Amino acid sequence: MNYVDFCAGGKEYKLRLTTRSIVQLEKNIGCNPLAIFGDGTKMPQITTLVAVLHASLQALEHGITLNDSYDIFDAYLADGHSLTDFIAVLVELYKVSGIIPEEKN
Repeated sequence: MNYVDFCAGGKEYKLRLTTRSIVQLEKNIGCNPLAIFGDGTKMPQITTLVAVLHASLQALEHGITLNDSYDIFDAYLADGHSLTDFIAVLVELYKVSGIIPEEKN
Protein backbone atom coordinates (compact mmCIF):
# COMPACT_ATOMS: atom_id res chain seq x y z
CA MET A 1 0.00 0.00 0.00
CA ASN A 2 1.26 3.45 -0.88
CA TYR A 3 1.60 6.05 1.84
CA VAL A 4 3.57 9.15 2.75
CA ASP A 5 6.10 8.99 5.58
CA PHE A 6 5.51 11.93 7.90
CA CYS A 7 7.73 12.81 10.85
CA ALA A 8 6.63 15.11 13.67
CA GLY A 9 8.02 15.40 17.16
CA GLY A 10 10.47 12.56 16.57
CA LYS A 11 7.70 10.12 15.66
CA GLU A 12 7.03 8.55 12.27
CA TYR A 13 3.53 8.36 10.84
CA LYS A 14 2.13 6.83 7.66
CA LEU A 15 -0.36 9.02 5.80
CA ARG A 16 -2.90 7.79 3.27
CA LEU A 17 -6.39 8.82 2.28
CA THR A 18 -8.85 6.03 1.54
CA THR A 19 -12.27 6.46 -0.03
CA ARG A 20 -13.85 6.15 3.41
CA SER A 21 -11.59 8.81 4.92
CA ILE A 22 -12.09 11.13 1.93
CA VAL A 23 -15.89 10.91 2.25
CA GLN A 24 -15.65 11.69 5.97
CA LEU A 25 -13.22 14.53 5.24
CA GLU A 26 -15.60 16.02 2.67
CA LYS A 27 -18.36 15.97 5.30
CA ASN A 28 -16.07 17.69 7.81
CA ILE A 29 -14.68 20.43 5.56
CA GLY A 30 -17.68 20.86 3.28
CA CYS A 31 -15.83 20.40 -0.01
CA ASN A 32 -13.66 18.10 -2.08
CA PRO A 33 -10.09 17.88 -0.72
CA LEU A 34 -8.74 19.51 -3.88
CA ALA A 35 -10.95 22.55 -3.30
CA ILE A 36 -8.99 23.53 -0.17
CA PHE A 37 -6.46 25.17 -2.46
CA GLY A 38 -9.09 27.44 -4.02
CA ASP A 39 -7.63 29.45 -6.86
CA GLY A 40 -4.14 29.13 -5.42
CA THR A 41 -3.92 32.65 -4.02
CA LYS A 42 -4.62 31.81 -0.36
CA MET A 43 -3.40 29.22 2.10
CA PRO A 44 -5.99 26.72 3.32
CA GLN A 45 -7.24 27.29 6.86
CA ILE A 46 -5.40 25.54 9.69
CA THR A 47 -8.66 23.83 10.64
CA THR A 48 -8.76 22.28 7.18
CA LEU A 49 -5.10 21.27 7.20
CA VAL A 50 -5.52 19.47 10.52
CA ALA A 51 -8.72 17.82 9.25
CA VAL A 52 -6.81 16.45 6.24
CA LEU A 53 -3.99 15.28 8.50
CA HIS A 54 -6.46 13.55 10.81
CA ALA A 55 -8.25 11.86 7.90
CA SER A 56 -4.95 10.68 6.44
CA LEU A 57 -3.90 9.08 9.73
CA GLN A 58 -7.01 6.93 10.07
CA ALA A 59 -6.11 4.10 7.66
CA LEU A 60 -2.66 3.21 8.98
CA GLU A 61 -2.32 4.88 12.39
CA HIS A 62 -5.25 3.47 14.34
CA GLY A 63 -6.61 5.27 17.38
CA ILE A 64 -5.34 8.77 16.57
CA THR A 65 -8.00 11.31 17.53
CA LEU A 66 -8.57 14.79 16.18
CA ASN A 67 -6.98 16.17 19.36
CA ASP A 68 -3.93 13.97 18.71
CA SER A 69 -3.81 15.40 15.20
CA TYR A 70 -3.62 18.94 16.58
CA ASP A 71 -0.68 17.86 18.74
CA ILE A 72 1.02 16.15 15.79
CA PHE A 73 0.59 19.28 13.67
CA ASP A 74 2.00 21.43 16.50
CA ALA A 75 4.98 19.06 16.78
CA TYR A 76 5.54 19.32 13.01
CA LEU A 77 5.66 23.11 13.25
CA ALA A 78 7.85 22.94 16.39
CA ASP A 79 10.30 20.81 14.41
CA GLY A 80 10.94 23.91 12.28
CA HIS A 81 8.53 23.20 9.43
CA SER A 82 6.14 25.78 8.03
CA LEU A 83 2.63 25.75 6.64
CA THR A 84 4.04 25.82 3.12
CA ASP A 85 6.13 22.73 3.96
CA PHE A 86 2.90 20.98 4.91
CA ILE A 87 1.35 21.88 1.55
CA ALA A 88 4.12 19.85 -0.11
CA VAL A 89 3.20 16.92 2.18
CA LEU A 90 -0.44 17.28 1.08
CA VAL A 91 0.53 17.19 -2.59
CA GLU A 92 2.44 13.93 -2.04
CA LEU A 93 -0.46 12.56 0.03
CA TYR A 94 -2.92 13.39 -2.74
CA LYS A 95 -0.67 11.65 -5.26
CA VAL A 96 -0.28 8.39 -3.33
CA SER A 97 -4.01 8.41 -2.55
CA GLY A 98 -5.00 8.78 -6.20
CA ILE A 99 -6.57 12.23 -5.85
CA ILE A 100 -4.10 13.79 -8.26
CA PRO A 101 -1.99 11.95 -10.82
CA GLU A 102 1.64 11.12 -10.14
CA GLU A 103 4.11 12.44 -12.65
CA LYS A 104 5.31 9.83 -15.09
CA ASN A 105 8.92 9.91 -16.29
